[in-house]
Amino acid sequence: MAKGIDITIDRLITRFEDNLFTDKSCDWFGRIHRNQRDEGIVPERWISQKNYKDTLLNDKVDLTCFFDVQPNETYQGYYKSDVWICFSVNLLNLYPLISRNEATETLHESVLTQIEKIGGVSVTGLVRGLPAFSDYARVKDSDNLSPYYLFRVNTEIKYPINC
Repeated sequence: MAKGIDITIDRLITRFEDNLFTDKSCDWFGRIHRNQRDEGIVPERWISQKNYKDTLLNDKVDLTCFFDVQPNETYQGYYKSDVWICFSVNLLNLYPLISRNEATETLHESVLTQIEKIGGVSVTGLVRGLPAFSDYARVKDSDNLSPYYLFRVNTEIKYPINC
């Protein structure tokens, strides 16, 4: 059972799963861990005791999404966390009939519409391309990313201490 910030993250995942690309192959991951490896920070999801799996760049799916909760939280009667919602998207498979530029804007609009429907979540920014994943060690050059488009939605999530 989810607790704390994961309640809101699970609600967002459910909205995405129910309303975005339901006929495509998508990996909707929850909160990842920013694990330090020899090459740098790697976003990994917890699988089992002491086992993690990298969430980046799975070319077997059309879309991968994960939530990167930033390390610092504030407390003012409730917790407030900055959360990056990160996306790796094969635009050619999701939007085969429109231009890449139109596809990116349509994608952003679709994602932002779903986020806005969840209470306690505020969008604070949008980061496009490689800079969206620049914290992660295994995404360093754009040559190996095509046809994937990377972006992240920066959000602020508020949640109660007793959840």
